[in-house]
Amino acid sequence: MLSNIKNEDMLNNYCNLAEYYFSLEIFIHSVNVAKIAKKIGDDMGLHSKEKCSLYELALYHDIGKSKIPKSILCKEGRLSSEEWDIMKKHALYSQELYLAIKRLDDENTRNALILRHHHENWDGSGYPDGISGICIPLYSRIIRIADIFDAITQPRIYRTFKIINAVEMMEQMEGKELDPYIFKKSYDTLNELLYYRINENTENWVMQKL
Repeated sequence: MLSNIKNEDMLNNYCNLAEYYFSLEIFIHSVNVAKIAKKIGDDMGLHSKEKCSLYELALYHDIGKSKIPKSILCKEGRLSSEEWDIMKKHALYSQELYLAIKRLDDENTRNALILRHHHENWDGSGYPDGISGICIPLYSRIIRIADIFDAITQPRIYRTFKIINAVEMMEQMEGKELDPYIFKKSYDTLNELLYYRINENTENWVMQKL
């Protein structure tokens, strides 16, 4: 994992995460999302500096979950509506904690908004603010795709199996949860990643009914 860190700043990012994260699952998920987001950045033609920034922000996207009670975060069954309302606050907490870690300036304030909006949906049905379309920051839209892909292709506390038709499932989200343009640009990459994950570990894959 640490072999992918290219400079001292990136090492500091991992150290900051280690300070806040108490769940190895969430830590690994964040690293996965960062790697996937960077690949999508390649598909989008982002410059090297932009991809580095995207990678860093994706690492921090779920840092706010460190403020969610373990009884909710680690619950194996379905969350109640009250518990779900608490869980959704993690996006706000991610924004808050990022600003607590970083120097308070205009750039980091904008970056913190990317973390705030990483659960917004293209059609406006997301949270915490219900914004839609291009009002959602570009990096938030990329992280949204990477986040969903990793979540459904890895076992979770609430779901022990992985979804083998993950990209097909995400096609149903195009124009709803997902930015349709970014999804189309990243389609081949997501299929390649899915193929790799299935072949890396062939156990516990399930076809999800669409």
